[in-house]
Amino acid sequence: MQKRIEKNFGSYDRLKSLIAETSKNVDGNGWGIVAYKPYSDSLTVLQCENHEKLTQWGAIPLLVIDVWEHAYYLKYNARRTDFVDALFNIINWVNAALRLDEALKLTR
Repeated sequence: MQKRIEKNFGSYDRLKSLIAETSKNVDGNGWGIVAYKPYSDSLTVLQCENHEKLTQWGAIPLLVIDVWEHAYYLKYNARRTDFVDALFNIINWVNAALRLDEALKLTR
């Protein structure tokens, strides 16, 4: 996964910055998503603003950051940015890498 991150984003820090900014700036409720695009054999970052717009044709979600208020309000109140920043201490990148491996198997 690290090699793909570096190939598609330049560095982990760049990916982290992009997914954090994307998640923080969802208009209303939704998700920030790191996904694999088989047709270009690349990773991408997507923003989904509500469940009606959840489908991104041709992209397989690997990591999803939930920024609906129910995900963070009890601990962070309306401080979505603090919540997203704190997530990077617990994101399971090993699991995301396993999801990428499975996506690669399914698409080859």
